[in-house]
Parts: sequence; structure tokens; C-alpha cells
Amino acid sequence: MARIAFIDVTVTVSYGGVQTACWHLADALARAGHEVAMFGGEGNIRPAALHPNIKVHTFPFRPREKVIDIGSRFQRIVERFTHARHARHAFAAGGYDWAILTKPFDFYWPWILPNNCKTKFCFMSGGTDFYAGDRALSKRIDAWVAASQFNAWQIHARYKRWPKVIYNGVETDKFTSGVRDDSLRARLGIAPDTVLFAFAGRLVGWKGMAVALKALAEPALRDANVKLLIVGDGSQKPELQQLAQILGVSDRVVFHDPVPHDALPALYGAVDAGVFPSIGDEAFGITIAEAMSCGKPVIASHIGGIPEVVGNEETCGLLVPPGDSATLAAAMRRLADDAALRARLGVAARTRIERLYTWDMSAQRLLTALGLAS
Repeated sequence: MARIAFIDVTVTVSYGGVQTACWHLADALARAGHEVAMFGGEGNIRPAALHPNIKVHTFPFRPREKVIDIGSRFQRIVERFTHARHARHAFAAGGYDWAILTKPFDFYWPWILPNNCKTKFCFMSGGTDFYAGDRALSKRIDAWVAASQFNAWQIHARYKRWPKVIYNGVETDKFTSGVRDDSLRARLGIAPDTVLFAFAGRLVGWKGMAVALKALAEPALRDANVKLLIVGDGSQKPELQQLAQILGVSDRVVFHDPVPHDALPALYGAVDAGVFPSIGDEAFGITIAEAMSCGKPVIASHIGGIPEVVGNEETCGLLVPPGDSATLAAAMRRLADDAALRARLGVAARTRIERLYTWDMSAQRLLTALGLAS
């Protein structure tokens, strides 16, 4: 069995796709018998049930908000380097076979360790975050993995290395299909006959939720008995709330505060379909896969790695051009008018996730990429 460490300052201090991937891969590797360590910043975030084979080590760091603002990439590099400065001696003493880095901002790790350190480094990509000098630092990365074929192409274009694709996963035992929860719908103010679309995630511009609001105002949806549930928070939330008022659709939108990750399956259980209108490249789209795992049909943008999650055949969900509110509205109307289609797509969506995108599968692909598969 191998000794594997994940290094990401944010994993113990914030929530997000990268953090979700680290914890669930760590859990899958620990259940497979490997000894796993998590090196994060000083913070209290942990999984509800932490596997005993996972050891968590936290160290001080300077949060990016407290770094001089001459660019977000500079702030994040400083944030991570201050963490590494405190963590490197404990890491070097751990004798790990492999270390997993999740951002190019951490490419300096192999360069700051003692010469006798035998740990190999793997970059587990879930995006880009490129910066000047990252190519030179990347020369000491021993293995490369990516969250999708699209993400692998992005990494190859930058570093001229082809990563192994491991895909992200879903907790299919938690995110599972079931009977629609009309009691929760009632608490949200949603009538039984209303078709409820939902989005869960960070409310930032590239997630495209302004496009979803504009879709509600399109002719295709003006007379439709549909509502949109938006679960999350972020810098764009006030702007979205104002836009809903300007468009005259405020009464058809429910803004819901963020919920713990474990509470998302219950919310998905109360909705009829997911809508994820990203206008920026997503390497994978964990929230999309989680909605599909709950047996929900999804409408998502044909951009980045999203088509690899949803599929291009319209058997599990519908893909629409990014930024096109009229086409999004037409797709939403199509699902709103056809309960049988929603049911059929939902069943196929669940099957697709079970077949391709579980964390155990992701962990096995990672082990294969590291040469550790049995």
C-alpha cells in the first residue's frame, strides 16, 4: 500500500469542487487500504465521517484577502507559498510516495524540499490558473491527471504533457433518486403542479445565472408554470436579484441560501430538473453530475467538459449554446411540457453517473496513473 498526500491550502478552510474532489478521493484511497494525508491551511473543515486512514495536518498561512492586490493570481501564489513555508518540513518528514497538487500555484513544492526527499508529485488538474513561470516550475511534476478530456487538452496546450483523464465523481449512495419531496416544495412556496428548475453553486458571473433569469423572460416561458430555485451565494447575487426585478420575474425565482453539501440531495429531491447555463469553461461540473445522480434531467451549456458529463445524445439531458437565453428558454419549455421526457432523461442520467462517474472509479483511475493499481 502507498503513502499519498494531498496538498491544498484551501481544503480545510473552504468549500468547492477542488476541495470536494480531494476529500472524496482521499476517502476512496483510504478505503482501498492506502495511507492518506491531507495538508491544508489552519481551518476546521472536515468530512462528517473522516476515515481513520486519513491524517489531517494544518498549518498557518496568509489568506489571499490579506495579500497586496496586484492581481488575484499573485495573491493566491503568496497564500499558498506562506502555507508551504510552514508545512514543508513536516511534509518532508512524512516519507510519502506521492503528493497530489491541485493548482499550478503549488508547482514550486518539489523545488523547496530537501534533495533527499523521494516523494513524486502529481498535478491533478480541474481547470487552468496558468501564470508566468509555471511552465518552468512544472518540469519537476512526475505525473499529470485531468478532470475531463477537455481539461486534458487545456493542460496539453499549456505544458505539452498529456494527462491521464480520471474524471471527478459523485457520492451515488447519498445523491440518489427518489420520490419528489412535495413537503419541501411547499416550504419553498412551490405549488405541486409547478415545474421547478434548480441551480446549486457559486453565484459568480461565469456560472451564467443571468442567462437563466433572462430565459424566464423569453416568450417561450412567459406563460409557462415554471419557477427557478437558485441555491448558493457569491459576488453576483445582489446583481442577480436586481436583474430579476428589472426583468419582472422576481415572483418566479427563489433565492436560497447556501446549504451544507450533505443537504443538497434533499433539495434536488424537491425539484423537477437542473439548469446549469455556464458561460465559462468548466473542466467537469460536479454539481451537474450530482443532480443527474439524483435522477434529475439537466439542461447545461455546451462548453468545456460539460458535454462529457451530460452526453451529447440528449438521452440524459439537453445541451444549449452558452449565453443563448432564447435557446435555453426553449429547452426549459420542452422539459416543462413533457413529464414523460423528464422522467426518461432522469432515469438515464442516474444510470450514466453510476456507470462512469463514482469516486471509487476516479480513485482507481488515479492509482493507475500513478502506477499503483493492483
